[in-house]
Amino acid sequence: MTNLPNIGKPATNALRQLDITTLEQIAIHDEKTLLKIHGIGPKAIGILKEAMAGQGMHFKEVMKESATHGVDFAVFCDFNCDNAPKKRIIRDYLVASASGERAALENVLEESFVWNVPGEFQIKGREAFIKELQANLQEISSLEIQSLLTHGKEGSAHGTVINKKGKHVYFSDIFTFKSNKKDAKISELTSFVVIEE
Repeated sequence: MTNLPNIGKPATNALRQLDITTLEQIAIHDEKTLLKIHGIGPKAIGILKEAMAGQGMHFKEVMKESATHGVDFAVFCDFNCDNAPKKRIIRDYLVASASGERAALENVLEESFVWNVPGEFQIKGREAFIKELQANLQEISSLEIQSLLTHGKEGSAHGTVINKKGKHVYFSDIFTFKSNKKDAKISELTSFVVIEE
């Protein structure tokens, strides 16, 4: 493994928050995504690119079709969900909920959608959920989706959101779809959230 070159304290700290400490880990990401991380700028990218070239590595190529189009934060996850439509729906939901993108949320959520946060609250109705989400949006630096699983009418995902102040929010979501059909919308979500103090 090849350690990161000296890219400056802000960029190094931003990458460490994502547990990225080697050039090999950098090489699995695309340049455009890394530039969305708070603390990483063109200078750091140039230094990384030069160091990677010296090791025979390069940034991953940007995918043409992406759920992250138009979002201003980095998204780390497996984008190869074309053979698993419900995984794609969950991924699109997670990106849309982090960005507050109304049209994308309406596209994946049933009108009668219910959001449960055990021990905290329950919100009934897609419109009420979107209003609550948009009223509490954070400035996000990155969203990392560590796993996406689906089977029949159910699915789950967990990951980490890092806001622009460096605070981590860890989430685990359990999804229920309206039916077993591959294009079914999400009818219910139960979320468990841990906010770093």
